[in-house]
Amino acid sequence: MKTVTHLSIILSAAVVLSTLSSPAMARIKCWTNNEGVRECGEKIPPEYAQKGYQEMSNQGVVVEKQERAKTKEELEEEARLAAIAAEKQKLQDEQEKRNKILLDTFTSVADIEAVRDDKLAVIDSSITLTNKRNEKNQLDLDKRIQAAAAAERSGKTPNEALLKDIDLLRARIEKNKAFIKGKLEERESVKAAANVDIERFKRLKGL
Repeated sequence: MKTVTHLSIILSAAVVLSTLSSPAMARIKCWTNNEGVRECGEKIPPEYAQKGYQEMSNQGVVVEKQERAKTKEELEEEARLAAIAAEKQKLQDEQEKRNKILLDTFTSVADIEAVRDDKLAVIDSSITLTNKRNEKNQLDLDKRIQAAAAAERSGKTPNEALLKDIDLLRARIEKNKAFIKGKLEERESVKAAANVDIERFKRLKGL
């Protein structure tokens, strides 16, 4: 009977030791209170749950670390920095894509210059043609203005069709002038873009 009692005590002690050594039961949580003092226990007080804590094994080893909850300002700043990084990456990806297109399209600086010159020739041709049209419009306008002036000198009122032609020709001339101005700006844009491509091509090729 005595042997059975001793055996029961030994088994009970083994169960207790086994329970105490279980990783799930052995972990304690440590946090810092509002006074900056480190505290530990099985449960974290609710007022410190969002401030971060560490879980320790019974050997004092940190097995898990929970960072404190971030403030609204910190989350907004993270979002701002993430947006900046994403935009920067987007621009970098777009630049790399443009670089690839440039290298795939042209084999030399002369190729870029040839395409530029072709574009400029088309623009120049359009400007020349529009100038010629305006010269004719101006001649027609001058004739109608002279006719209207002659009618007024003779004491007559210029007819309505003549006055409408004058207004129409003036509007057409102004429209053509605006078109030519736009083409001249496009010409400068083509030249500037070609210069940028040439410099970028030289840099990418190490020229």
